Amino acid sequence: MNLEISSVPYRVILFGYRGLIKDGSVHASAKPLKDRMWKEVQDRRIKTTGINHWVYLPDSMIFTGIELKEPTTEVGTLESLEVSLDRYVKYLHVGPYSTLGATWLELMEELKKHNVKPDYPHLEIYGHWNADETKCETTILIGLAN
Repeated sequence: MNLEISSVPYRVILFGYRGLIKDGSVHASAKPLKDRMWKEVQDRRIKTTGINHWVYLPDSMIFTGIELKEPTTEVGTLESLEVSLDRYVKYLHVGPYSTLGATWLELMEELKKHNVKPDYPHLEIYGHWNADETKCETTILIGLAN
């Protein structure tokens, strides 16, 4: 597994919703948040990058959000979340979303082997959908303790 540790600051302001990851089921907990976010974005005709971000936060919380293409004050009930990483692991997962859980386990094991301690937040940044799921790309960013 090829881990890239970066010290190039990563900053993004996202708009979406947060919720609790229930019973350890990320997808079942995050998908309704994502769907609600997209409904609000579409109803308000907010211009976005079209890229979903799932942000893993402490205490089993997750935030599903989108980056805006242009500033607006008309975001309705969307919450904002500023993500700031100074040091993090960057990994590109290529393949079905259903294999992300196994990839996360491998990444965390790899960090242990290198005595690198993860710290929140962690992100999944989803590339644009591809009907061929073997070509789906998800960038994973894992915040690291200093």
